[in-house]
Amino acid sequence: YKRQVKMDDNQDFAYAVSDKALRNIAETAAKDIDGVEAVTRCSVSVKDGSVSLRLGVRAVYGFDLHELALAVQRRAAGAVQDMADPKGLDISVTIEDLVLPPAD
Repeated sequence: YKRQVKMDDNQDFAYAVSDKALRNIAETAAKDIDGVEAVTRCSVSVKDGSVSLRLGVRAVYGFDLHELALAVQRRAAGAVQDMADPKGLDISVTIEDLVLPPAD
């Protein structure tokens, strides 16, 4: 996605963040959530400076899936917002699979 920012009255600053970089930000943030075993899918689309992310995760059995999906969404949104500052952001999370918790 591309962004142009006004530095002052005489200068503009433009930069771009690739889809791959946006995916890496979201995936890394999602993997840090307790109960997420893996990110199985991450797709990015950008339109008019707004970023849309679709994350699929493999969750650990026994976790509250509603709360887990919200935590992934919040963490990924925060990371993308902090690091890329898109004009708009939409993130949806799908729990695609479950795995048994590791044996103690």
